[in-house]
Amino acid sequence: MPIEKNLDDILNTKSKVKILRLFTSRTSDFMASGREIAALIGVSPPAAHSALKELYNLNILKREIIGKQHLYKINSSNRTVKDILQPAFRKEVLIKEDIKNFLLKKIKDYKIGPSIVSLIFYGSITKGKTHQNSDCDVAVITKDSFSKKRTEDVFIGKIYSDFYKYFGFSLDTYIKTLKEFRARRDRNLTPVSALMKSYNVIYGVDPHRL
Repeated sequence: MPIEKNLDDILNTKSKVKILRLFTSRTSDFMASGREIAALIGVSPPAAHSALKELYNLNILKREIIGKQHLYKINSSNRTVKDILQPAFRKEVLIKEDIKNFLLKKIKDYKIGPSIVSLIFYGSITKGKTHQNSDCDVAVITKDSFSKKRTEDVFIGKIYSDFYKYFGFSLDTYIKTLKEFRARRDRNLTPVSALMKSYNVIYGVDPHRL
């Protein structure tokens, strides 16, 4: 294996990626057996054991033998782990924060902040249940009809394409005036009824206070 291309062997199977995602999400002293890891990442024990052995041989994982058990932990002193894998997987987890910062910057750049009462994450992104074909669901509550039209024009004409180019998936906005949102909330109508059960405020006022 060429030393400058070791990622080819480290990230060449889904099982290895899942194992690395698990270990980089835990503290550096986290240890587990192959069977425990298989259960945590949802793969068969043979697949987990094969991937763990390869990652151990690549010096990405450490192994301790206690009795009949082989316990694995991340090799946090390894250069590839420390400088490449841990930062990459931690950045992956911060996707919601990246989206928040992206939208806040766009709102500022396009000068539509004064038109918006509240900007809210809802749907699968707030529940941690996104999948490959998920959109990013965002509710945008505007002051009035004029503000709604301006906000729609900016999102549809500019922010949608900027968002897809940067993140690689679609932004799905639910844009309503404050009056429209209140009416649906108070009558417990979808999708506002579902939103009220699970949401994160990106900007502005909490929907319960609208």
